[in-house]
Amino acid sequence: MKSEMRRAFAEGWPVLVTAMVVGMAFGIAAREGGLSAWEASGMSILIFAGAAQFAAVDLIARGAPPVLVVGTVLLLNLRHLLMGASLRAHLGERPIGVRLLAAYLLTDESFALGIARYRRAGHGVAYYLTFAAALWACWNSGTLLGATFVSGTIDPKRFGLDFAITATFVAIVALGIRGRTDIAVALIAAVVAGVLRLAGASTIAVVAAGAVAPLVAVAWRRRQ
Repeated sequence: MKSEMRRAFAEGWPVLVTAMVVGMAFGIAAREGGLSAWEASGMSILIFAGAAQFAAVDLIARGAPPVLVVGTVLLLNLRHLLMGASLRAHLGERPIGVRLLAAYLLTDESFALGIARYRRAGHGVAYYLTFAAALWACWNSGTLLGATFVSGTIDPKRFGLDFAITATFVAIVALGIRGRTDIAVALIAAVVAGVLRLAGASTIAVVAAGAVAPLVAVAWRRRQ
């Protein structure tokens, strides 16, 4: 178990550092959107989903009704159902407490590194939980730091902090590619998400891309 925990830090530290940086950017954005430092931290603790939190803050700043904010967050996080279903094959036999903790800590980053580790080792939960918990700590620390000490002192766009979350997702996809099928899934997802974004349906772009791309990959495999 200890070796898996050490491996999680050794392989995941660049993502952990990025999570703290992006968490700071969120903390700054939340304060600029009218939230207090405690409200920003509370959102990071309860929701713990970067893209959904940024979308929620943007809607709040625009004066959107609460039902729209909540609906948008839920819609953006529907992709977690797909990720959770994939992890169930590896966590299905674990106690309910472990599975609930794994579900709470589930993010794009923890899923990507966790599923990659399962592909290599085939078993064990220590790697996933160690990295996911460390990611939670970095994200929430960054949020509190950005909302409390950094807000109002720097412009996130000036230093490229607003692009950090996008760069993280690109890096995750690149690290997760193991063959032609993975490349096809990534390209299809990018095309679907891009088309929907240009069409003004950015809210459902991620969910739609995450649902369509695997279906195309499965059809391709069966054809081969």
